[in-house]
Amino acid sequence: MLKRVFMAPDPGWTRLRFAGRAVLGIALAGTLCGLAGHSLAGTVTGCLAALLALFTVTDTTVRGQAVTTALLPVVGLPVLTAAAGLHDHPVARDLTFLAVVGAGVYARRWGPRGHSLGVFAFMTFFVAQFLHATTGQLPQLYAAVLLSVLAAAAVRFGLWCYERRLPPPVAP
Repeated sequence: MLKRVFMAPDPGWTRLRFAGRAVLGIALAGTLCGLAGHSLAGTVTGCLAALLALFTVTDTTVRGQAVTTALLPVVGLPVLTAAAGLHDHPVARDLTFLAVVGAGVYARRWGPRGHSLGVFAFMTFFVAQFLHATTGQLPQLYAAVLLSVLAAAAVRFGLWCYERRLPPPVAP
């Protein structure tokens, strides 16, 4: 009975490879942020960016995944700027947060790429609020996000790109 509760079928060890790659990418991003001398807030922001780059990008092709990963900072950094800039204005910050949530949900209409970008924008705004990010911290937070997305991309497309060996998805 307990074996059935804690064991799940994983043909081809797909889930294990996915999780292992994510752990490796997040650990690399955190290590690089620490070696770069980022504060705890910068390291947490970077690790979250790596986590999102590895978990939310679900395009069916490796090329599509690369494009989506490259677009993550394009949506994340402006949202991070807005969250930090509105830190001292709670009403405007909350209204902007609701607008980001709405835009993220609306972006889902563009498939996996829109979903990934919407989740990244939402979580970037959320982590900036959670860590009480201010405009003085923005250069470090920008560097952490960019460094971590690059680390996640290096793991996903360089060190451990198992999608290249998978058969193409079957069209419905």
